[in-house]
Amino acid sequence: MKSFIEESGGNPGRGGHELSRRSGEMVFGCREELAELFNIENSERIIFTKNATEALNTAILGIVGEGDEILVSAMEHNSVLRPAVALEAAGATLRIIPADKDGRITPEALEQVITKKTRLVCVLHASNVTGTLNNISAINEAAHSHGALTLFDAAQTAGLVPIDASDFDLLAFPGHKGLYGPMGTGGLYVREGLFLKPLTYGGTGSASESSFMPERMPDHLEAGTVNAVGIAGLLEGVRFVKREGLFEREHELANKLAEKLSSINSVEIIGDNGVNVVGARLKSLDCVEAAGILDSEYGIASRGGLHCSPIAHRSMGTIDGGLLRFSTGAFTTEEDCDAAARAVEEIIRNRGPR
Repeated sequence: MKSFIEESGGNPGRGGHELSRRSGEMVFGCREELAELFNIENSERIIFTKNATEALNTAILGIVGEGDEILVSAMEHNSVLRPAVALEAAGATLRIIPADKDGRITPEALEQVITKKTRLVCVLHASNVTGTLNNISAINEAAHSHGALTLFDAAQTAGLVPIDASDFDLLAFPGHKGLYGPMGTGGLYVREGLFLKPLTYGGTGSASESSFMPERMPDHLEAGTVNAVGIAGLLEGVRFVKREGLFEREHELANKLAEKLSSINSVEIIGDNGVNVVGARLKSLDCVEAAGILDSEYGIASRGGLHCSPIAHRSMGTIDGGLLRFSTGAFTTEEDCDAAARAVEEIIRNRGPR
C-alpha cells in the first residue's frame, strides 16, 4: 500500500496518463487473482466494494423488488437481515430458512420454505457466531431447481475455505478477514448474464456522454473512485493466502481452542467450529464483561455479545447472554490458544459467582 501511494497513486480509469494506467493495471490484477481464487472465468464480473455489507446490499437491493419473495437463513448477519426486512416493509415477502441445532442450513431446510415465487435465496457460507460451515454447493443446486437465484455470504470463508463460485449467481466477500487485506475493501461476484440495479450512481470513467450507468461490468455497479490503496493491499493479501494455504492450520488451532475451552466448567461451545471461529457460552459470567477483562488484563482480543447477528442467537438460544467469540488466524500459535483458555478459566474462577 505504501509503495502504491509512493510510486503510483493515480485514479484507475480516470485518465490516460502513466499513474492512472499503473493503478488500473493493479486493480485489474487484483480482480484476476480473486477470479482465480474463486474459479470465476471472467474477472470483470467482480466489483469492488468497501466491505461485505455493501456487497450484500448491492446484491439484495439490486435483485429483489416489491412483490418478490426473498429467503434468508436463520443464521444471517444484519448485513443480510436488515436489507431483507427493509424490502419486506416495501412490499416483498420475507421467509426464514430454519437452522439445525449447530446452526447449519441444509437443502432439506430450504425445501421447507422455498416456493415458486422465491426470487432470491441468501445463505452464509459459515456462521460468524458459531463457525458452522454450510454446504453451499448443495444449497445452490436446490435453489436453482426451483428457479431461484442464490447469494452466498463468504465473510467467514473467503481465503480460508476453497470456494468454487462458477455456478453461483452472487458471492459477497470482505477483504479484511481471511483474505488478509485492509479494512475498507470487499467485493461482489455477479454471474454472467445477471443484471442488477445499481446501489449507487455516478462516474465510472466510461460512457461519460450517457446520463445512465454503463451496462458493461464492472462499471455498471462500481460508481465513483474505488479504494485503490486498499485494493493494492488486498492484492497482496490474496497472494499471501494463495502462497501459504492457511485453512487447515487455522481450523486445527480453532478446534484445539474449542476443546480446551469446553473442558472448563460452566463453558459450553456452541456450533461445530467448521471454520476458524469459536463461540463459547459462559454460564456463570457475562460474556461482554469477560471480553473486556481478556483485553485489559490479558491482552487477548475477543468479542462478547450478539455479533450483529441477533437472528442467529435467537436460533441458537443464546439471545439473552450472547457468546464470547474467538478466532484464529495466520499468526495465531498453539501457545496463544493455551493462554486464552487459561485466561478464561482464571476469569471464571476469580470473577464468577461464589
